[in-house]
Amino acid sequence: MDNMEIRHMPDFHRDSRGIERNQQLTMHLNRLALELLDHGHFIGNQQWNQFDVMSPFGRIYYMIADHGWLETDDGRMDLEPGYMYLIPPYTKVNLRTRERIEKFYFHFSLRYANSEILEGIDRCFRLPLAQDKLGSILSMYQSGQLPDLLALKGIAYETIASFIRDELPDLGPRMLLAGEYRHIYAYVEKNLSARLSARNVCEALEMPYETMRRKFRQAHGITLNQYIQGRLIQQASLKLLLTNRTISEIAAAMGYDDEFYFSRVFKQKMEYSPREYRRVNTMLRRG
Repeated sequence: MDNMEIRHMPDFHRDSRGIERNQQLTMHLNRLALELLDHGHFIGNQQWNQFDVMSPFGRIYYMIADHGWLETDDGRMDLEPGYMYLIPPYTKVNLRTRERIEKFYFHFSLRYANSEILEGIDRCFRLPLAQDKLGSILSMYQSGQLPDLLALKGIAYETIASFIRDELPDLGPRMLLAGEYRHIYAYVEKNLSARLSARNVCEALEMPYETMRRKFRQAHGITLNQYIQGRLIQQASLKLLLTNRTISEIAAAMGYDDEFYFSRVFKQKMEYSPREYRRVNTMLRRG
């Protein structure tokens, strides 16, 4: 299933009233969820410079003025007016500028059947940005009126759709996998806690544990317990970046009885302790 081939599935039919319907398409639409975590008009200087940033959300930059650049294992990408940029979740990147940088940004999560479908792409992308679109973004943002806020969210959808259509690798296999395991993902999301185990999930969903354990690992390359732990660390990362809660409060909220054990598990996944991760990523809360 290619990124743009959902419509070509043989599920269109016309009912007695002459209405063409596609239940498959409706299903896909209902499984998609875009959450905007933060947005704003950012003006910064060399204080914006950060190294080895790895955030648990995707980022879109609409460049307004001046210059900066992104550094990843894939190379350098200049941040220039007239372009918009996508940084997928967990892409390790250096954020750089020599002097001043001005941009509008969104931080977002795009999930399909409770699975973050842009995670693991590990490179940045850019597309041309029309000046009239940039003007509309800034005007809507400054207005703050409900119709403009809805339109602004629509632009975020439109931008992500453009990157998926024109730049990103095929997301079809990710969507198929997420659809197949959607009941497991949904249960994990609803009951996410350090106390949750793969055996708990299988018992609740009345699935044979050994069979599911084997199938999940074959399909994902990790065990279900590792998947649960990864989701815990992702949620903890968001709380570290987007709230002022203490590390002990976050650990307790995620179901960890021992803050030090939580910190050790977090560092294994994110390469930083929770305290270091929050410090290194502080500027991301401002763009």
